[in-house]
Amino acid sequence: MLDRAIAPPAGEIVFGGLPKVNRQTFDSGASLFWLSAGDQPVVKIELVFESGIWFESKKATSWLTAKMLAEGTGKKTAHQITEGFEKLGAFLEINPGFDDVSIAVYGLERNFDQVIALLNEIINESTFPEREFEILKSNRKDQIALNDNKSNLFASKKLREAIYGAEFSYGQGLSISDIDEVQLSDVKQYYSDRLFHNPKIYLSGQVNDQLVGLVENNLVFPKSNEPTKKTADFESPTRDIYVKREGSMQSSIRMAWLIPDRNDKDYFDYQITNSLLGGYFGSRLMKNIREEKGYTYGIHAYPVHLKHSSFGMIAGDVVAAHTQDTFTEIRTEIDKLLQDPIPTEEIETLTNYLSGSFLASLGTPFQLMGKFKKLEEAGLDSSYYDEYFETLRTVNQGSIREATEKYFNPKDAYTVIVGLNH
Repeated sequence: MLDRAIAPPAGEIVFGGLPKVNRQTFDSGASLFWLSAGDQPVVKIELVFESGIWFESKKATSWLTAKMLAEGTGKKTAHQITEGFEKLGAFLEINPGFDDVSIAVYGLERNFDQVIALLNEIINESTFPEREFEILKSNRKDQIALNDNKSNLFASKKLREAIYGAEFSYGQGLSISDIDEVQLSDVKQYYSDRLFHNPKIYLSGQVNDQLVGLVENNLVFPKSNEPTKKTADFESPTRDIYVKREGSMQSSIRMAWLIPDRNDKDYFDYQITNSLLGGYFGSRLMKNIREEKGYTYGIHAYPVHLKHSSFGMIAGDVVAAHTQDTFTEIRTEIDKLLQDPIPTEEIETLTNYLSGSFLASLGTPFQLMGKFKKLEEAGLDSSYYDEYFETLRTVNQGSIREATEKYFNPKDAYTVIVGLNH
């Protein structure tokens, strides 16, 4: 009988590589990437277009344009579109972002031809009804007001402003007046000029040649103009932002640095060091600020990657009376990484966790395609993950200390407090 009081023997965690993802380019210029995997008869199609906030000339136009696609066509109302996907056992997601607009549909393999037909209809036959446009604007304004009242969301919004400045694409935050200024004509213009630039199609699940042919022959994208080139030139007027909220029991704090992107040779050292500091439940910040001091329920450190810049942040909601104490403890933990020996056992625990959590994130064909998509969007190849595992095997106190000094210098940090500055 198995003795559950005895831990099973440990073994080396080995990464065997990602499965092959097939590629082809259609005559229209659209790129298709497809992966056949999984036992369940389900399929996910994700369309990605270079038409996010980065390409806007007027705030909120990319978001409103993308969301209006499902608000009515020449044949169906918004309700009928939603009902159409539901009857097919499908689920539609439209996600406008800083750089891209993503449209994803999860559905069943047996009727995916009908899913493609409905998807093609909302892409090519949207009518942009005025009533639905005004409802969408009203809902968006309500969402902005609600989010700005949530200290944690408002702190993240103000952090981007601190790093990039309010006039730069990544630093701007939407206001209710921004939504009011967008007219239906702006949305229609963005649809015809920009929305479908450089389409990429990611298809995963139980995919076969017939389904690939179905996508190629039945999914059409309107032509898009080449966007105006712009550079990642930004300047922040202030590195520190404090928004006072009287009576707050908690303060939402942010501390951030500009970091290397995934193509940089030092990125893995940064990533591992970030995880040690605050990237998982056993991190130093969690042990100190949550478990020992009790200032917060949770504090986390993680990177945010955009196409033209990347930053890493430490984020938490802390007891307002210990706002500055929390910043002091963050600086203390950074200083310890620079000055004190790092136990070998701590590094082994961390690298085992990172290895295991990575492999655990490869359990479905959709997750596998997500890993591939991350490479494709960053211009990387499959050796990226091999290099990651090699770094996990070779990381040491010296590389962690060097990354800490380079990417976590408190003097270079941007900070935000929303709440009370005690």
